[in-house]
Amino acid sequence: MIGMNKLIISRCFSSTCRRLTKIPCLKSTVRPIRHTIKPISILQQVRFNSTTTNTAENEGTSPKEEPSKKRPKLMAEIMKLLRLAKPESKLIFFALICLITTSATSMALPLIMGKIIDTTKENEKEDNKDEDKEVKPNEQLIFGLPQPQFYSALGVLFIVAATTNFGRIYLLRSVGERLVARLRSRIFSKILSQDAYFFDIGPTKTGMKTGDLISRIASDTQIISKSLSMNISDGMRAIISGCVGLSMMCWVSWKLTLCMSLIFPPLITMSWFYGRKIKALSKLIQENIGAMTKVTEEKLNGVRVIQAFSQQQSVVHTYNQEIKNIFNASMREAKLSGFFYSTNGFIGNITMIGLLIMGTRLIGAGELTIGDLSSFMMYAVYTGSSVFGLGNFYTELMKGIGAAERIFELVEYKPKISNNLGKKVDNLGDGDIVFKDIDFKYPSRPDSVIFNGLNLDIKQGENVCFVGPSGSGKSTVSQLLLRFYDPERGEISIGGNKISDLNLNHYRTQLGYVQQEPLLFSGTIKENVLFGKEDASEEEINRALTLSYAYRFIENLPDGIETKVGASTSTQLSGGQKQRVSLARTLIRDPKILILDEATSALDSVSEEIVMKNLIALNKEKGVTLISIAHRLSTIKNSDRVIVLNQYGEIVEDGDFNELHNNPNSEFNKLLKSHSLE
Repeated sequence: MIGMNKLIISRCFSSTCRRLTKIPCLKSTVRPIRHTIKPISILQQVRFNSTTTNTAENEGTSPKEEPSKKRPKLMAEIMKLLRLAKPESKLIFFALICLITTSATSMALPLIMGKIIDTTKENEKEDNKDEDKEVKPNEQLIFGLPQPQFYSALGVLFIVAATTNFGRIYLLRSVGERLVARLRSRIFSKILSQDAYFFDIGPTKTGMKTGDLISRIASDTQIISKSLSMNISDGMRAIISGCVGLSMMCWVSWKLTLCMSLIFPPLITMSWFYGRKIKALSKLIQENIGAMTKVTEEKLNGVRVIQAFSQQQSVVHTYNQEIKNIFNASMREAKLSGFFYSTNGFIGNITMIGLLIMGTRLIGAGELTIGDLSSFMMYAVYTGSSVFGLGNFYTELMKGIGAAERIFELVEYKPKISNNLGKKVDNLGDGDIVFKDIDFKYPSRPDSVIFNGLNLDIKQGENVCFVGPSGSGKSTVSQLLLRFYDPERGEISIGGNKISDLNLNHYRTQLGYVQQEPLLFSGTIKENVLFGKEDASEEEINRALTLSYAYRFIENLPDGIETKVGASTSTQLSGGQKQRVSLARTLIRDPKILILDEATSALDSVSEEIVMKNLIALNKEKGVTLISIAHRLSTIKNSDRVIVLNQYGEIVEDGDFNELHNNPNSEFNKLLKSHSLE
C-alpha cells in the first residue's frame, strides 16, 4: 500500500504539472513571438526601419491626465459601448445563465477529483486496520453516494454542462452577428444621410474617404462585436471562476490562499496599464488600416491611369508606406503584448512552484491531504487563469472602445443639411428659380471664394446654359440648386419657397440631374433605369429610353435591356452610352426642372443632336425648365439664354444665344476666341 500511495502521489503531481502547462499565462509567452514573425514573412520584399514613425509614437501613447478626469471619461466610453448591445440583452441574459451553469460544473470538478483521490487513502487505512478484510471500491461513499450512483450523477452533470456550453456559444455568436449586422446597416444608412460637408471635412476635419469608411464598416464593427459578445462571456466566466475559486481555496487552506493572493495586485496593475496602452494602439492600427484601404480603393480604381503613365513602381512604394505604418504599430503592440504576457507567465510559474513547496510541507505536517492539495492546485489554476482572463477582458474591452470611438464619430456626426426635415411642396417646377445675394466657398477650400453676391433669376420653362472658364462656378450653381451645399449668405428660392425650408428628399424628387461622368450600378440596364422610378411601367421605360436615344445601342446588346452592366461585369459601355442610360434614369422621373452638367459631352454629333431635339421638345411642350452647363458650342447653341461667368464667379453677360454670338465684342465670343471656353 505504501508503494501504491507513492504511485498516487506521483500521478497527482504529474497531473498537476500537466495542468500547469495549460495555464494561459504560461502558454502566452510563445504567442507574441509568433505574432512578430508573421508580418515579416508577408512583407519580405519591403524594407522597414527599425524605429517607428513619430506619428505612431505620438498617437500610440495616451497623454497623462488627472485621475479625476480619466475615470469618468473611461466609464462614459464603456457605458456607450455597452449600450450598443442593449437590443440583444435578452439573448445575453440567457447566455449568461448557460455560462453560470457551465462555470459551476467546471469549478466543482477540482473538489470532486480531490474526493476521488482521497478514497484511495481511506482504502489504505482500512487495510492497515484489518489486512485480512477486503474492501471493495464500490463500498466507499463519495459525497454520501455509492460510487455507481455518484459516477452516474457525474455523467449527467457533464451532459448538462456540455449542453449549456453549446447554448452559451451559440447564443453569444448570435449576439455578435446581430450586433455586426445592425451596426453596419446603421452606419451605412448614416453615411447615405450625410451631406457634402461630411465628405469634404467630416469629423476628422480632413474629409471622409471611401476606403476609410469601408474599413470602419467592415473591421471596426467586427472588433466591437467581439468585445461585446465573447469578451463579455469570458469576463463573466473569469469573475465567476475567480470568486468561486477563491472561496474554495480559502475553505481548503487559508494559508495557501494568502500566499497566492500576493500575485493579484501586480497582475491587476499590469493589466490596467496594458489595457490603456492597447486602447490607443488599437485605434491607431484601425486608423492605419483605414488609410491603407483608402489608398487601395483609390489606386485600384485608377489602375489604367497608373499603367498608362508607367507609375506602377511609384504607386507600390506609396502603398508600402501605408503597410509600413500598420506594421510599425502592430510591432509596437507585439512588444507590449510580449512583455505583458511573458511577465504574467513568469509570475504564474514562480507562484505555482511556491504553492507546491508550501503545500507539500503542510501535507507533512498533517494539515492537508493529498486530495486537498490536488483540489487546491486546480483551484489555483482556475483562479490564476481567471485573473489573467480579467486582464484579457479589460484589454479586449479597451480595443472595443478604441474601435467604437471611430464608429461613434460617424454615428454621432450630425449633418448640416437634414434630409427629412422641412415642408413638402408639390409643383415647385411651376415657379421661377431665384439666387439672391449668394456668397459661397467650398468648405474644403475656405480661402477660395466662388461667389460673392451672386444674383440670378431663371424663369419657369426657360432653356438656360451656363458657360465660362474652368473654375468659374458653373457646376457650383447646380450643387447649390440641388442643395448639396448651403450658401454662406443669401438664399435660393423656387416658386417663392426657400429651398432651405423644404423637405430635401421630397424636393429632390422634383429635380432631374445628369452628371458628366455618370455612375451605373452593378445590375441590368433595366434595373439602372428603374433606379430613377422603381414602380415605372414598361411604357415609361421605353419612353425614357427613346428620349435619351439609348434604345438604338441597347437593341444591339446580347441581352438587350436585361444586359448586365457595372464595374463587376464584362460588358463595357462607352462614355456616351453610359450618359444616355443615365439620362434615361433621370427622364423616367418626369422632372419639372432638368439640370444637365455636361450630360452630352461624350455623345457623337448625331446622337447629341437627337437627344437635344428631344429635350427641347420637353422644354417647349411640357414647360420643363432646362439648366445646362456646357463647354461645346453645339450644346450651347441649343439654349435660348446664355449666362457667361468669369473666373471670379461673376455674371459678365446674360442674353440670347444669337445676340451674343453675333456680337463680336461680347464676352461670349471672347471666350470662344481665346479658347478659354473648353
